[in-house]
Amino acid sequence: MSEISAIGNAGNAIVGSVQAATPTTPTTTAVEVSAPAMDSGATGTVDRVEFSEQAQMLEKIHNLPEIRHELVDSVKDSIANNTYLTDVKINIAIETLINEVAS
Repeated sequence: MSEISAIGNAGNAIVGSVQAATPTTPTTTAVEVSAPAMDSGATGTVDRVEFSEQAQMLEKIHNLPEIRHELVDSVKDSIANNTYLTDVKINIAIETLINEVAS
Protein backbone atom coordinates (compact mmCIF):
# COMPACT_ATOMS: atom_id res chain seq x y z
CA MET A 1 0.00 0.00 0.00
CA SER A 2 1.20 3.51 -0.78
CA GLU A 3 2.50 5.66 2.03
CA ILE A 4 0.88 8.72 0.44
CA SER A 5 -2.83 9.05 1.11
CA ALA A 6 -5.32 10.52 -1.36
CA ILE A 7 -6.39 14.12 -0.89
CA GLY A 8 -10.15 14.66 -1.00
CA ASN A 9 -11.95 13.00 -3.90
CA ALA A 10 -9.00 13.18 -6.28
CA GLY A 11 -10.22 10.06 -8.04
CA ASN A 12 -13.49 11.78 -8.98
CA ALA A 13 -12.05 15.14 -10.04
CA ILE A 14 -13.58 16.78 -13.11
CA VAL A 15 -11.31 18.71 -15.40
CA GLY A 16 -12.75 21.59 -17.43
CA SER A 17 -12.56 21.66 -21.20
CA VAL A 18 -9.20 22.22 -22.78
CA GLN A 19 -9.06 24.45 -25.82
CA ALA A 20 -6.54 24.03 -28.58
CA ALA A 21 -3.63 26.41 -28.45
CA THR A 22 -3.95 29.27 -30.89
CA PRO A 23 -1.04 31.21 -32.30
CA THR A 24 -0.61 34.73 -31.03
CA THR A 25 0.79 37.82 -32.63
CA PRO A 26 3.56 39.81 -30.96
CA THR A 27 2.36 42.83 -28.99
CA THR A 28 5.68 44.58 -28.89
CA THR A 29 7.83 46.62 -31.22
CA ALA A 30 11.51 45.75 -31.20
CA VAL A 31 14.22 48.36 -31.32
CA GLU A 32 17.86 47.39 -31.73
CA VAL A 33 20.56 49.59 -30.28
CA SER A 34 24.30 49.16 -30.72
CA ALA A 35 26.14 49.39 -27.42
CA PRO A 36 29.55 51.08 -27.33
CA ALA A 37 32.45 48.70 -26.78
CA MET A 38 33.91 48.81 -23.27
CA ASP A 39 37.41 47.78 -24.31
CA SER A 40 39.28 47.75 -27.59
CA GLY A 41 39.22 43.93 -27.88
CA ALA A 42 35.45 43.53 -27.47
CA THR A 43 33.31 42.60 -30.42
CA GLY A 44 30.28 44.74 -31.27
CA THR A 45 27.29 43.84 -29.15
CA VAL A 46 23.67 44.65 -29.79
CA ASP A 47 21.12 45.34 -27.09
CA ARG A 48 17.44 44.86 -27.81
CA VAL A 49 14.59 46.83 -26.26
CA GLU A 50 10.92 46.04 -26.81
CA PHE A 51 8.09 48.48 -26.12
CA SER A 52 4.67 46.92 -25.57
CA GLU A 53 1.60 48.31 -27.31
CA GLN A 54 0.41 49.60 -23.94
CA ALA A 55 3.68 51.48 -23.40
CA GLN A 56 3.45 52.96 -26.89
CA MET A 57 -0.15 54.05 -26.23
CA LEU A 58 0.84 55.64 -22.91
CA GLU A 59 3.60 57.55 -24.69
CA LYS A 60 1.07 58.87 -27.21
CA ILE A 61 -1.29 59.89 -24.40
CA HIS A 62 1.51 61.73 -22.59
CA ASN A 63 2.32 63.62 -25.80
CA LEU A 64 -1.27 64.83 -26.35
CA PRO A 65 -1.82 68.57 -26.05
CA GLU A 66 -3.33 69.97 -22.88
CA ILE A 67 -7.13 70.10 -22.62
CA ARG A 68 -8.58 73.54 -23.16
CA HIS A 69 -10.98 73.50 -20.21
CA GLU A 70 -12.49 76.89 -21.06
CA LEU A 71 -13.53 75.63 -24.52
CA VAL A 72 -14.90 72.37 -23.11
CA ASP A 73 -16.93 74.26 -20.49
CA SER A 74 -18.22 76.67 -23.14
CA VAL A 75 -19.38 73.83 -25.40
CA LYS A 76 -21.01 72.02 -22.45
CA ASP A 77 -22.90 75.19 -21.53
CA SER A 78 -24.02 75.69 -25.14
CA ILE A 79 -25.30 72.11 -25.33
CA ALA A 80 -27.10 72.45 -21.97
CA ASN A 81 -28.74 75.71 -23.13
CA ASN A 82 -29.68 74.16 -26.50
CA THR A 83 -27.64 76.83 -28.35
CA TYR A 84 -24.80 74.65 -29.63
CA LEU A 85 -26.45 73.47 -32.85
CA THR A 86 -26.96 76.41 -35.16
CA ASP A 87 -28.20 76.47 -38.75
CA VAL A 88 -24.67 77.24 -39.93
CA LYS A 89 -23.20 74.21 -38.12
CA ILE A 90 -25.98 71.94 -39.38
CA ASN A 91 -25.47 73.12 -42.99
CA ILE A 92 -21.71 72.52 -42.73
CA ALA A 93 -22.35 69.01 -41.39
CA ILE A 94 -24.82 68.26 -44.20
CA GLU A 95 -22.42 69.52 -46.89
CA THR A 96 -19.56 67.49 -45.42
CA LEU A 97 -21.74 64.36 -45.33
CA ILE A 98 -22.86 64.85 -48.93
CA ASN A 99 -19.25 65.33 -50.07
CA GLU A 100 -18.11 62.18 -48.25
CA VAL A 101 -20.94 60.09 -49.71
CA ALA A 102 -20.35 61.47 -53.22
CA SER A 103 -16.61 60.67 -53.12
